[in-house]
Amino acid sequence: MSVLYVAGLLALLFSGVPVAASLTIVGIAGVWLAGVPMTIVGQRLAFGIDSFTLIAVPMFLLMGNLMNASGVTRRIFDFSVAMVGHWRAGLAQVNILGSMVFSGMSGSALADAAGLGTVEIKAMMLKGYSARFSAAVTAVSATVGPVIPPSTVAVLYAFIADVSVGRMFLAGVIPGLMMVAVQMLIVYWRGKSLDLPDLPRASMPERVAATWRALPALVVPFAMIGGMRTGIFTATEVAAVGAFYAVLLAAVYHRETVFAEVVDAVRSTALSTGGIMLIVASANVFAWILARERIPQEITEAVVHLQLSPWVLLLVLNLLLLLLGMILDSAGILILVTPVVVPAVVAVGIDPVHFGMVMIVNMMIGLVTPPVGMALFIVANISGASIAAVARECLPFIGGFLVVLALITFVPGLVLWLPDLVYGPATP
Repeated sequence: MSVLYVAGLLALLFSGVPVAASLTIVGIAGVWLAGVPMTIVGQRLAFGIDSFTLIAVPMFLLMGNLMNASGVTRRIFDFSVAMVGHWRAGLAQVNILGSMVFSGMSGSALADAAGLGTVEIKAMMLKGYSARFSAAVTAVSATVGPVIPPSTVAVLYAFIADVSVGRMFLAGVIPGLMMVAVQMLIVYWRGKSLDLPDLPRASMPERVAATWRALPALVVPFAMIGGMRTGIFTATEVAAVGAFYAVLLAAVYHRETVFAEVVDAVRSTALSTGGIMLIVASANVFAWILARERIPQEITEAVVHLQLSPWVLLLVLNLLLLLLGMILDSAGILILVTPVVVPAVVAVGIDPVHFGMVMIVNMMIGLVTPPVGMALFIVANISGASIAAVARECLPFIGGFLVVLALITFVPGLVLWLPDLVYGPATP
């Protein structure tokens, strides 16, 4: 029967039915076949989002949207120009650094691509960069958002896998910096062959001025991590404080935001939150079916019986996740895979925080991989380039990301060193 549920879910997803609807349909069918009263569906839907931790998701989204509306994106762009604009393929390097800084506030790849990406693509094209290359750099740089803290994806994984949000945030620092370094190296190499223009070196006073203007945004990630580490805030509380800080920046400090932009930011946050929470709630119905059929336990027992080494299991899961990333969005992968696979990886001795970061990097590769890659659709729409052309320009970056993925998969210390340093080694 368990095979029937999984097959039905995959059939619905491949036929284009939204993830939340597919999960709910299969869940209702499972409840009906089990002969259980249908009231369990409503109970599981409500229980699925009854979590204090999940409040962090709309708060981080609101913070990122308000930062976009308040003019912070322009200040981050100017800061990045002053710091790395004189490097080879300067504006492409600016694009990458700007995305890294913005990721410390929004935690969302799509918010980065849509907000900061609009400024970056326009500036690059005005300086003679091709539309497809400008869009590709913007798409791949945006993938750093959910890796470097804070991250809405990390919050969701921590909720589903029952691990520390703080440890998940810190686990993304080194992998995120590795992704940034790889992007900058590839842009440097491409700039040499494409003869891309550079910008003049900024003077020290210009760098100081740009840093001062961007300082309110630059301190955000450090304040968040510091607040959680010292126990002043929980991950949920720090998200709420960050959203309040974004309101102060927009309304009091910068004073550039009109009321209509604030309304748009709130509306965008509500729509995104509604979509995420609907998936989380419907996944809880499907999770009830999985638990009743003992699917996670059976998979765990099978893995233990096969006596797979942790490295072989991680290799197999990486291949599976990369395949899923080509056909499903990040939320669908996270909801479907995490509750089924995490018990198995823990059973063979893999740290769930380590696996969570491997999973997140896999999903970020999926954001720039056709046919589903949402980041490709956003940047193609902004730049006017075709999705196929942008996807081709992304190929060298995807190759670099696969190297990073291999390193963090088979060298767990790259992921776990910082969380263990700050919080101490995780107890088994």
